[in-house]
Amino acid sequence: MPLRFAALLAATAALVLGVVFPAAAGELQQTDRTLLTRLKQHTLWAVPASWLAAERATNRRVRDVAARIADDQARLDVALGAAADRVAITLPSEPTDQERSWAGEITAATGDEFDRAYVNRLRAEYGDLFALASDVRAGTRDDDIRAFAQTAVDTALGHLTLLESTGLAETTSLLVAATEDDTLGGGDVALGALLVALGTVATFGLLRLLGTPGRTPPRTRR
Repeated sequence: MPLRFAALLAATAALVLGVVFPAAAGELQQTDRTLLTRLKQHTLWAVPASWLAAERATNRRVRDVAARIADDQARLDVALGAAADRVAITLPSEPTDQERSWAGEITAATGDEFDRAYVNRLRAEYGDLFALASDVRAGTRDDDIRAFAQTAVDTALGHLTLLESTGLAETTSLLVAATEDDTLGGGDVALGALLVALGTVATFGLLRLLGTPGRTPPRTRR
């Protein structure tokens, strides 16, 4: 009797989890929203920085790459706005604090230092955006978001290649420290552990209710 009660309780927990965390097709996920938001923040500083580099860079290749990136990113921003309107997401109007500090660092630099700052700061962010867009491309439930994420993946990879073609990319420029939004706090870890535990108990409970396939229960002696 206690085992039957535990099984019923576990099955109920599984149903509750299914209601609380639905997996409906076409549902917009948090990573989908994050990609649109991050791309907009990136555009707000990368386009002005790229036009500046197209004018001020001492290296001819850097100037050409910067102009290409500014033009590509401006076109991607049009598609980004259309995607955000379709899913009713309000995009930010300011870049992140880290991006503002990068823009200030680039603007304050001169000569070869300016060229290197531009190439490596943008390369760092494109590495982050490439990973995020790839994750959304693989996991989103929305077909339009998936198509946009593919465009973002192609753009980020193309810009990484362009920046590396300047010969100024440093091997450590892709190693960007995680921000507060990217780190897991104690509450996140505890919630994850709880969900894993509930899933395990729910599986055990359903197996008890349904029985083990192919196994005949033992007879009881009268």
